[in-house]
Amino acid sequence: MSLQSDLKADLILLLVAVIWGMAFIFQTTGMEHLGPVTFVFMRFVIAAISILPLWYFMEKPKREDVLRVTPLDKQALLIGIIMALGMLLQQAGLLFTTVGRAGFLTGVYIVFVPLLGLLFGNRTAWPTWAGILLALCGMYFLAQIETDEFLVGDALILASSVVWALHVIYTGRIANKISVFRLMFIQFSVSAAISWLAMLIFETWDWQAVKAATTDLLFVGVLSSGVAFTLQVVAMRTAPASHAALILSLEAVVAAIGGWWLLNQYLTEPELIGCALILAGGLVAQFKLFMQGKSIEQAELTAAETQSPS
Repeated sequence: MSLQSDLKADLILLLVAVIWGMAFIFQTTGMEHLGPVTFVFMRFVIAAISILPLWYFMEKPKREDVLRVTPLDKQALLIGIIMALGMLLQQAGLLFTTVGRAGFLTGVYIVFVPLLGLLFGNRTAWPTWAGILLALCGMYFLAQIETDEFLVGDALILASSVVWALHVIYTGRIANKISVFRLMFIQFSVSAAISWLAMLIFETWDWQAVKAATTDLLFVGVLSSGVAFTLQVVAMRTAPASHAALILSLEAVVAAIGGWWLLNQYLTEPELIGCALILAGGLVAQFKLFMQGKSIEQAELTAAETQSPS
């Protein structure tokens, strides 16, 4: 992969982290009107609908191709089940914990990705591990987690972080083999179906509550799901899973900034230190990439000198 394509993937993942960081706020305010399962159901219904026009205008698939079931569709279905489980656990956890704690505990999946990746035969370079360590320290400062304050909501979100690690790994394995939009539509549809069944069991449908949460649902359905998850797949066609997970962990920083901006939750000195450590972790993870770029430039310079008349 070229340095330019790697940097492009990183910028896309950074945008995804910004959107997902802001989504924590809308997920929290949305539950002032809806239960967590109904919120997840509506989120994925909106996401599935929003991806259809993008799929049509970007790829113009033929009807017979859309309806044809392939082995890759079965893998996409599995990823959809993983997505539904991860989102239901995360949304339920937000009922019992704060946005800052949720951002931290969700971000812990940057550790689970390389650990679980080892079981799949993936290798992770040392700069990524060093970046993970810095980012974890930063997220600890950012959320001010105390062991005696570990709550039910924290446990649910920590469980969701393991599921999200699996989602990142499986997405990376299939990203280059299937249409991005087909993959997203299958995932969203499966997730909507699973959360609908869960909603029938655990909650009661209320149209007025759905209308009251329209803004929150549109943000998480269109931007956080339809746009961000699609961009994630595009970026992971070139970015390694563990590398992608580290960049996406910046969503914890964005969540803290968004809480300060929209909810008047001001950043304390330890939280600012946490932001700095997470950003440092991202830069350290890029060390190998920068060295590769330097090596490429040096090779080009050497070649030019060899061809020089002098």
